[in-house]
Amino acid sequence: DIAFLAEFTDGQPARSALELAAGAAELATAAGGTAVGLAYGPDASTGAPALGPAGAGRVIVLDSSTNPAVTAAGPLIATIRDLEPQAVLAPATPNGRDLAAVLVGALGLAAFGPIRAVRMEGGQVRCEMSTLQGSVITVSEPTSEAPTTAVILVSAGTYGPREGGSGHADVSEAPPADSPQASVKVVETAAESAAIAALEEADIIVAGGRGVGGEAGFAELERLASALGGVVGASRAAADAGWVPYQLQIGQTGKVVKPALYLAAGISGAIQHRVGMQAADNIVAINRDPDAPIGEFADLFVVGDLFEIVPRLTAEIERRRGA
Repeated sequence: DIAFLAEFTDGQPARSALELAAGAAELATAAGGTAVGLAYGPDASTGAPALGPAGAGRVIVLDSSTNPAVTAAGPLIATIRDLEPQAVLAPATPNGRDLAAVLVGALGLAAFGPIRAVRMEGGQVRCEMSTLQGSVITVSEPTSEAPTTAVILVSAGTYGPREGGSGHADVSEAPPADSPQASVKVVETAAESAAIAALEEADIIVAGGRGVGGEAGFAELERLASALGGVVGASRAAADAGWVPYQLQIGQTGKVVKPALYLAAGISGAIQHRVGMQAADNIVAINRDPDAPIGEFADLFVVGDLFEIVPRLTAEIERRRGA
């Protein structure tokens, strides 16, 4: 079996849960097993059946409370001991990393990731990972001495959710199990802006780099993103300069995204940025440098001054939407 962590909010599965359900189903088919969802989060028990059409053949609800995700560590550890899946796919999110770390530490499991691809070969999981700032791709697998189960952190966008699935999942509740993490409490919260929270799930992203020049330049990008119904992202150079929050950084040391449209303004396209957005369905780049690396993989490369192009593009989109 291939298990996956599935986070819920108000009874709705996170996009990461739907992506991992599809990935686990693919691997489980190759392994001759079942994709097993491990659900947690507010009202997870109510929304658990939704993982069936997404690819899960079975769902085990670890916790349905509003407690921090890591408090589900006890039921999670007990479930993995009982299930002994070949792999546990975990989203490379704060909650996913917390629970994956608990599993690795408590059970001494092999850990991989964040990965860019995982496949079954010869009855073994093999993980592709990007290293040395994306310049080298490594392929790793558990050694013969490793425990049965491998824990694999999966970046957002590695898999796409299934569309129009009709599968059914058997849903059950995990027995209560105590752990030191059960006493964890939230002492302070800070809400992210809607744009930051939506970045990894956005269908349209307008991203800016060093060429945007400053906060004023990003104001123009925000207007364009609003006209398109998307959100703003940034390269590391823009985040390092303090023009945008680091939570908007896309790339090797930031977030990995897979939108339908990625519009990059003033971004050179270095490999560190590329690994965070190259899976976008359509890439449009605006840059004054005709030799910018991003031109090599953009679907449409516009050579010109973004300060002339972006405002005119925004105005035209706003005109058409208002027509």
